[in-house]
Amino acid sequence: GLFKRMTSPPFPFVLMTSPAASPAPAGVAEAKVDALVFKVMRLNRPSFHCPPSTTAMSFIDGLSSLPLTDIGPSDSLIFPPGFGNIYLGETFSAYVSVCSNSLEELTKVEVRAELQTGTKRITLLDGSNSFLQTFPPKGHVDYILEHELKEAGVHIMICTASFFESSGQERKVRQYFKFQVQKPLSVTTKLHFMENSIFLENQIQNITKLPLYLSLIKFEPSQPYNREDLSAGG
Repeated sequence: GLFKRMTSPPFPFVLMTSPAASPAPAGVAEAKVDALVFKVMRLNRPSFHCPPSTTAMSFIDGLSSLPLTDIGPSDSLIFPPGFGNIYLGETFSAYVSVCSNSLEELTKVEVRAELQTGTKRITLLDGSNSFLQTFPPKGHVDYILEHELKEAGVHIMICTASFFESSGQERKVRQYFKFQVQKPLSVTTKLHFMENSIFLENQIQNITKLPLYLSLIKFEPSQPYNREDLSAGG
């Protein structure tokens, strides 16, 4: 995954919060009162709200229009209440903010973010070599993390911060953020056997609620088979 430090979320992205996950597993040492709290938000482009128009309004709309360059942030932007749909193949972008609830300065703050899939755990942010020497009271530090999603199913983002209190006591806080990665396409395969040939038919269906643009569809057979495209223009 890729990450970079940020001070504020850039427009035109909208922050989509993820519900905090289940409690930490047994055996994880955490601060009694969380001095640091994670806020994880998905970066996603906002959509526009289009109110229903009457026949008269449609006529007026046809006479004049506002150039897109004059459109800025306004009440017409829809800010989704949830984390939103996430599909296989997308680049998942998350805005991670580490906020201090402490009234005292913390030291040697190390931030780590990992993504747990059904088969592996991926490191998105490793702060072991770039920990924060001091962290001011009520302060915050922000990151943008990016990762290409290559598995469908449940994903859990694990955010961990270790630090030292003013007393010299080392503490650790950990939060979990869960989301579901869905398949955007359904592929149905049919085989037809005729003499020395095998005819393969693939039916691809868009199972999302949005239109998709397919830039390339390619079938690559394994050895010793060869392929011949029978589709129009193939």
